Amino acid sequence: MRVGWGFLCLTLVLASGHADAQTPPATWLKLDAGSFSILAPPGWEFHELAGVDSYVGEFVGGGMTLTFDFGGYSDGYLRQAKKPKYVIAHQSIGGFRAKLVSPRTPGHGITAVFFRNLGRSTGLCLFGKDLTSAQQKLALEIFETLRFGGPVPRYVLPPPPPAAQHLFQMPE
Repeated sequence: MRVGWGFLCLTLVLASGHADAQTPPATWLKLDAGSFSILAPPGWEFHELAGVDSYVGEFVGGGMTLTFDFGGYSDGYLRQAKKPKYVIAHQSIGGFRAKLVSPRTPGHGITAVFFRNLGRSTGLCLFGKDLTSAQQKLALEIFETLRFGGPVPRYVLPPPPPAAQHLFQMPE
């Protein structure tokens, strides 16, 4: 029986226990997204994105992007992540119950962590799409470093559409 890399990586990360989750490499840096943070290798960046009804952003580095949706409808990204194509596990991360999903076949689907309720019925989904086996392993290691602490955003106002921006400019 052939075991997919996604399954192997997820199993290795989960089997490593919480001791490894609390001791990422010393060179990793904290990236603060306000209401939560991650640790990631040097060179990674945080970008806030425009969201419609939630707080949206991304962490970018190492040739991959981990996108997040922090809001009431953040579970939509996991609707297609079902067994047997995905390995699904549950564990505690940062003091909250988390659902981890990873495709059995690297490069075909999302690798994600999802927290159903972080207060005021707000969930968080952090995910990467079509990651290689090495990227899946790194993403799962980064997920383990998630910590919560800042205020949960009530909502995020998107920037005005380009056509309306001229309404807010002062005449020269």
